Amino acid sequence: MRVVTLAKFTLKSYLQEKILLVVMLFAALLMLSSYVLSPLAVGAQQKIVVDIGLAAISIFAVSLIVLLGAGSFHLEKERGILRALLAKPISRVEFVLGKYAGTVAMVSIVVVLMASVHMLVITLSGSDVTDNMLTAVYLTLLEGAIVTALLTLFASFSSPVLGSFFTISCVVAGHFSSDLLTFAERMGGTTPKIVAAGAYYLLPNLELLNVRSEAVHGLALPEGFVLGVTFYAVAYAAVVLYLATLVFRAKEVS
Repeated sequence: MRVVTLAKFTLKSYLQEKILLVVMLFAALLMLSSYVLSPLAVGAQQKIVVDIGLAAISIFAVSLIVLLGAGSFHLEKERGILRALLAKPISRVEFVLGKYAGTVAMVSIVVVLMASVHMLVITLSGSDVTDNMLTAVYLTLLEGAIVTALLTLFASFSSPVLGSFFTISCVVAGHFSSDLLTFAERMGGTTPKIVAAGAYYLLPNLELLNVRSEAVHGLALPEGFVLGVTFYAVAYAAVVLYLATLVFRAKEVS
C-alpha cells in the first residue's frame, strides 16, 4: 500500500534527525527532578514527579511535531523530493495520509519511550503506576494525533514558520477553549457570543485530553470517558485531514 510506504519513508527521515536524543534528555531531566525534589515530603515528591513527568511528555510531543513536522514538508519541496513523489502514481491524498501516518508513528514512538522512562522513575521512587497514569499517556497520543492533523493542514498551504505559529496558537487556544464561552457571557452582546461559540467548536478541546490532575491525585474518571474522548479525537483529526487533502489537491507544487 502506497500510504504505508510513504509513512515508512517519513518515519525513516525523522529517525535520521536523531530524535531519540530527546528521549535521553527527558530521562536526564526526570532523574534530576527526582534528586532536586528529594528533600520534600515523600508524598508531595511523588505527586510532583508524576505531574511534571506527564506534563513534560505532552510538551515534548507537541514540540517534536512542530519542530520536525513543519520543516519536513518544506525540505521535501526544496530538495525536489515532493515533486518526484507526486510524479509517481501517488495521489495527493495518499501523500498527505502517508506524511500524517509517519509523523504520528514518530511521535508515538517517542511518547512511549518517554513514558517508559517516566514510569521507571516512578517505580524506583517507591510509587505504583496507576491506570490513570497510563490513561494520561494514551490521551497524550490522541493529542499528538490532533496536533499532527492541524500541522498537516497548515503546512499544506503555508511556510514552516507560519505553519508552526498556527499550530502552536491552536494548541494554546485549545487548552483554554472552554473559557471562551465564559468570557463571552461576561462581555454580553450577541456578536461576541456567536464568535466565541464558533471558536469554541472550531478549536480542538485539548483540555479534554488532560487528566494529569486525576492521575496525580488518584481521582476516578467518568464511566465511558476514554471511549468518548477517543471518538472525539479520531473524528476531529479525520475532519482536519480531509480539509488538508482538499487544500493540497488544489495547491500547485513547484
